[in-house]
Amino acid sequence: MCGLVAVWQRAKVDCKLANAALQSLTHRGPDAQASTLHEDGRLYLGHARLKIIDTGDASNQPFMSPCGRWVLIYNGEIYNFCELRRDIGDRWQWRTSGDTEVLLAAWALWGPDCLDRLVGMFAFAVYDAVDRALFMVRDRFGIKPLYHLATASGQVFASEIPPILQFQDVVRADEGTIRTYLEAGLYDHSDRTFFRGVHALEAGTFMRVDLRAGSAETRRWYRFADCIPDLAGANADELTNETERLLLQAVSSHLIADVQTGLNVSGGVDSSMLVRSAIGELGHAHLFTQDYEGYSELPWVLEVADGGTLHVAQLDLTAITGYLPFTVSSQAEPFGGVPVCGYNLLYELAVQHNVTVLLDGNGIDETFLGYKRYHLLYAQSAVDPAIREQRASDFAEFWGQRPLSVSSTASIDGSSGLRPETISQQLISAEPAEMIPDFSFEDPIRQAAAIDLLHTKVPRSLRFNDRLSMAHSRELRVPFLDHRLAEFAFGIPTHHLLTKFGSKALFRSIVARRAPRSVAYAPKRSVQSPQREWLAGAWRTMIEDILSSESFADRGWVDPDLARRAYARYLDGEQENSFFIWQWLSLELWARRYLD
Repeated sequence: MCGLVAVWQRAKVDCKLANAALQSLTHRGPDAQASTLHEDGRLYLGHARLKIIDTGDASNQPFMSPCGRWVLIYNGEIYNFCELRRDIGDRWQWRTSGDTEVLLAAWALWGPDCLDRLVGMFAFAVYDAVDRALFMVRDRFGIKPLYHLATASGQVFASEIPPILQFQDVVRADEGTIRTYLEAGLYDHSDRTFFRGVHALEAGTFMRVDLRAGSAETRRWYRFADCIPDLAGANADELTNETERLLLQAVSSHLIADVQTGLNVSGGVDSSMLVRSAIGELGHAHLFTQDYEGYSELPWVLEVADGGTLHVAQLDLTAITGYLPFTVSSQAEPFGGVPVCGYNLLYELAVQHNVTVLLDGNGIDETFLGYKRYHLLYAQSAVDPAIREQRASDFAEFWGQRPLSVSSTASIDGSSGLRPETISQQLISAEPAEMIPDFSFEDPIRQAAAIDLLHTKVPRSLRFNDRLSMAHSRELRVPFLDHRLAEFAFGIPTHHLLTKFGSKALFRSIVARRAPRSVAYAPKRSVQSPQREWLAGAWRTMIEDILSSESFADRGWVDPDLARRAYARYLDGEQENSFFIWQWLSLELWARRYLD
């Protein structure tokens, strides 16, 4: 896990500015920092390294090929690097035992075609001195970040946004992104960020910068929908066995490291599978979990923690309030809520116990249809009345209530956390960020899940987790987003996943082989913290101060009067969903940190 900076300019690069940008990423790579200049000083490649695999200095970057043609700076891990190294064999003059050199060798031999062979998470830059081109590449699901800015004199790329801001004379908000955030609750769903002019390289794409002409072209190298297998003819046993094999393969491959590895866990079904498979592979693991009074997951965590050493991040109002400024700064964009702040203590505990790599259970709910909203959509989508009634009966047997009508864009628990009526007239004139593309899945449940996986829930949670883990120089891995597992899961017919045994039923049956049935078949618990209560109680003064502040009004994003009325209704008991209040808080704290 690392941080990278690449700067290309038509004139010579300002090395002092570029080095300052690299220095600001030291938290991502505290073990080694270096840079090189190319193209007569017009191309700067900088790298900050956190040593995970092959921890010797020989794998430090920028990493140059023996012939001098290619130079690589790379953030991430290639989990199948040993297999790729065997495939390449003696066609390369090997100098290290790590994945960095394997990645460069694969690129030198196969060019962009090597990307289809990679299993892992990655964002990297490759300079080709012969073709005089710079390639910027991002992995299939955008697990690893990469941002870019077109300046008057060239292009700047970095693993985080703050280093890029140093290359702007004036930092401004992208009001179209803010409008979309407030109006539709969407963010991290497109290439636009909350900063005007700063873009994310989209997942599954690469950009080629022609260093002769100065032109740049972006191409998509991975399309998830094109990789889904047709599993309509497979029976339940075949699907279950292959799913189990892919799950175990994903966890096993993501445990490869030359440093100590641990797990981020909750009491959910997905974490239970992660814990039992990882401990089965390692024999022992350090487990880290958040715990809030009144929202404790500990009883469920303890059910599956045998063989692990559990470290509990005990969180309360004082701790979260203390972490809030640091989280605003490290996220560099509005973020998801109180649990995001809580991860700071979890990673502090990982540092204390010398655990450098942590695995997380992200991705199962989107690929195996784990959210209650998917089950609601499934129940209401049947055209035949008899089938619709059977699905409703199955839903009620698991969830304890008859299914209600739900929008495909509702929150995972079916509630709505938006108040678009409070958006100011000034912001309405801003061009909104791109909305969600149509993946053309015939199954409306798969369509909703694809949006969550590729554009909404997963991309933003990946951003939250990357910034938080790297702020503490820890590497976070997400084995359940192994593309081989995700593609297979999306091909499983829906009726195997949404049954009277709940959402993601086939996955639950695999968990039940390793964990108590009370864990494997527990309904999804979406409330994780006392955020709703704090926003109405302990944080009330902070919220009211923000809503009545001059800066909040002067930004012209939210109508203060309408916001205060909506907040008053919240205080009076309309507290089903607190996201709209968090939006106002998060936006204002972000603007004060990065714009004012």
